[in-house]
Amino acid sequence: MQLPLAALTALESLINPLLRQAAAQGGATALSLQELSGSLFELRVHPQGWQVFVQVSDSGLYFYRQTEETADAWMEASLPAYLQMATRPDAQAVLFSPEVKVGGQTAKLEAFQGLLAALGLDAGELLNQVAGPLPLAGFQAGLSQLLGWTQRTANAARQDFKDYLEEETGVMPGENSRHLLEDSLDELRMDVDRLEARIRLLETAQQQAGDH
Repeated sequence: MQLPLAALTALESLINPLLRQAAAQGGATALSLQELSGSLFELRVHPQGWQVFVQVSDSGLYFYRQTEETADAWMEASLPAYLQMATRPDAQAVLFSPEVKVGGQTAKLEAFQGLLAALGLDAGELLNQVAGPLPLAGFQAGLSQLLGWTQRTANAARQDFKDYLEEETGVMPGENSRHLLEDSLDELRMDVDRLEARIRLLETAQQQAGDH
């Protein structure tokens, strides 16, 4: 199953300006982009069956629905896993988790994930940009996965933060630190809620169009 071209264009429009700005400043992002230039990645999204190829060049990332070239590396994961890949700095935790399958030159996949994570992409903005062009039924399934992932992430983040402070400092997390963490998680939940509302509006529009 192929993604709409509008979804791929939305991804390029969101990522490439940030990538070019970061690369212009030099440093690790510019070096990673130079090292990955010419690389091709195949990304498969389950259970939707979506497939997309990402070509890395000196000028940015370009997304294709199909190509005759052989990918340097491939990844098969759920929509929430790709969201983590784009926004979480720890490549090992994402790429080599039990629910993710990878193959080919995985070192390039790690470098690619690090390149994305360094851009500071916002999860809510990323979803809002791409959600519109996606097939409604497929996106609903992905959103259900995302809702579950959000709740699990919230619970795990609270526990990890608490455990870290207890092990490293021997103290319980303070109220201010705990509230800052909870505020960030609440913001992520609000992003998901807004997407749910958008889906309901799309469903209503489709029903009204079918009645006429």
